[in-house]
Amino acid sequence: MKSLILSKEIREGKLNDKEIIKCLDIQHNQVLVSAISQIISRKRCNEEIISKLTCISKFRDPNVNKLFGIDTIGHYSIAALFALDTLESKRKYEELMADLDDWDKEIVKRIVEGVALYGQLGI
Repeated sequence: MKSLILSKEIREGKLNDKEIIKCLDIQHNQVLVSAISQIISRKRCNEEIISKLTCISKFRDPNVNKLFGIDTIGHYSIAALFALDTLESKRKYEELMADLDDWDKEIVKRIVEGVALYGQLGI
């Protein structure tokens, strides 16, 4: 399936939880952000999701992983860990935030604030 069609199907809620989690392995920014958004809205969190979001958090190269403005898929994945609101996801969020420079921290914090206001990623 083509990535943009897959992204649309994810956003429309046509995939089950297992399929959405599997989409976190597809290195396509729109597929990833759609899958992350669905995971947040469905409030799904487990060790596998945390692990995959942690791997995605490294994708912060604005030349490759840019989504909107200065935001990258890596920033969104870190914000998602906060939004999932479990002990394990918050612990991983804090761990990842501690390793970021101030610039990246501000980006993630802004995304987290948006999730708190709107209940989903700003996509």
